[in-house]
Amino acid sequence: MVHKSHQQSSQHLMINKDKWWDILQHFIDVLHINIFILDPQGQIILPPYQGRYGAEFLENKIFGLELSTDSPVFFRQFEKHENYLEYHNHTLDLHHFAIPMSAENGKLLAYMIVGPVILNKRLDSAEYKLISDKLQFDFDRLLSIINEVRVVSYITIKSILDLLAEVSKYVIQLSFQGQKMHNLGLGQETFPPQISKAAQDIYSSICLDELLVTLLDVALSLTKAECGSIMILDKKRGGLMIKVSRGIDAERAKNTQVKLGEGIAGLAAKERIPFVIRGTTGDKRILHLLKRPEIRHALVIPICLENTVYGILNVHSKNEENNMTDESLNVVQNLSRLTSAAINSIQQQSYPV
Repeated sequence: MVHKSHQQSSQHLMINKDKWWDILQHFIDVLHINIFILDPQGQIILPPYQGRYGAEFLENKIFGLELSTDSPVFFRQFEKHENYLEYHNHTLDLHHFAIPMSAENGKLLAYMIVGPVILNKRLDSAEYKLISDKLQFDFDRLLSIINEVRVVSYITIKSILDLLAEVSKYVIQLSFQGQKMHNLGLGQETFPPQISKAAQDIYSSICLDELLVTLLDVALSLTKAECGSIMILDKKRGGLMIKVSRGIDAERAKNTQVKLGEGIAGLAAKERIPFVIRGTTGDKRILHLLKRPEIRHALVIPICLENTVYGILNVHSKNEENNMTDESLNVVQNLSRLTSAAINSIQQQSYPV
């Protein structure tokens, strides 16, 4: 169970803790990686998930990266790595990443810390035994904590960071847009509720569209696929419509509609199951639908909000050498679940940040 920090400052008040608490819990449940928020001075806004996912590595100073309510040197241990900051614990080969969370005007509000994670593979047991002896820390306890830490590839963690950064940006943008309207006297007290709600729905829709584009781009980059789309369930029409696409003819994307249960995407949506397709081979339920042998590899993955289908993520490649593995499926599924949590958060968004 996560425990809330009672420390507050004027900087902390710019982040709505309850809202971000709900968001981060969704992300942690999906990713099985600790995520928490610190202000730019290293003070805790939202603490790590205690007792799981390697949190003890942040609580015990013998492991190097000690987290406390007064951590002015915390970020001095991080180095710039592309768009993020990275800390590498060389002793245990653990990695932490920091995602900047900024306002529309560029002001840095906080950092979202992701980790610890292990890149590629764990050390062997003998190496951990040497480390435990050196640190004078119980070996069995060290192994227990290490086994809570998720092992990921560099490509996977970069995809997770990219998507988390976009989620953070859109949630903050949506909130600050609402604050601007409120500060200008354009809130609920000025307009009838139905008008102000329509304005918020329009802005939410823009945020969601951009988030879906990001999910698709990250999925294409991860799988090295050339084409893809995200289809959204239109409940009024009872079918799936293409919302965003890459590498697909614009007219075809505009006019495509798939009913629930029909075609591969329709079956995936109806049964809420993913499909991995390799040429004309795949799940026996869709063999009769595999009529495009030029598509060498494809993933068809439902995007679900709680117990309902929101849409379908499709990526495919005509490259024979582009082998979409089960690992690719698992990673893209995790990203789609992460996006589902973000969509749910944005749809329920209210002000402030």
